[in-house]
Amino acid sequence: VLGDEMISEMLSESSSMLANDKMQRDITRIADGEFIAQIVGGENYVLCPRLTEYVVSITRHLPPLLNKEYDVIGAGDLPKLDSAASMGSLRLYDRKTKLGTLSFLANPEDAASDDSVSERPFGVVCGDSDGTENDSRRLTAMLYLSSKEWDASNGGGLTMETDGQKVEAIRDRIVLLRSDVCSHRQEPWLGSDDSGLDQASCAIVHFIQG
Repeated sequence: VLGDEMISEMLSESSSMLANDKMQRDITRIADGEFIAQIVGGENYVLCPRLTEYVVSITRHLPPLLNKEYDVIGAGDLPKLDSAASMGSLRLYDRKTKLGTLSFLANPEDAASDDSVSERPFGVVCGDSDGTENDSRRLTAMLYLSSKEWDASNGGGLTMETDGQKVEAIRDRIVLLRSDVCSHRQEPWLGSDDSGLDQASCAIVHFIQG
């Protein structure tokens, strides 16, 4: 989609943000080794210029294209999207952090392993159905940033609740889903100790109703 050079730069920015303490630990998934950060531009542009430019570009170009298609096909309950505003964030997985946390949390007689992570529940981006009324997010784009060797065995993809379809976290793959109705599960990242498979990230853009 974006090409190897751009994806490599964005992945490098992700790692640099973690190394420089510019990301926060996701305490809701404390044992999963995940960190999060908002992509907001402005003074923070210097921290992640390529990631920021990606959010700005996709926000400017994708909503008008989709809105035009909605008009052509008469898309019923599909809302028009705002092309001037969105919510950008970054989610990064660090295997060393995950294994260190599992080792700390595990019983002394138990060895820490990837199997220690419990299965996540299904849900929609906006939360429960009542929450969508006060949530303007209507479409979510997830861009996977990982090494070329990352495959299904390394985890990190999605599972759809309706049919059980799995979407692998393949490098340079963008997944679009309805933020208000598409129930899915984010599968835990696993990775491995091999070079380039100890970290991966996902750039997430929420498009809002226009």
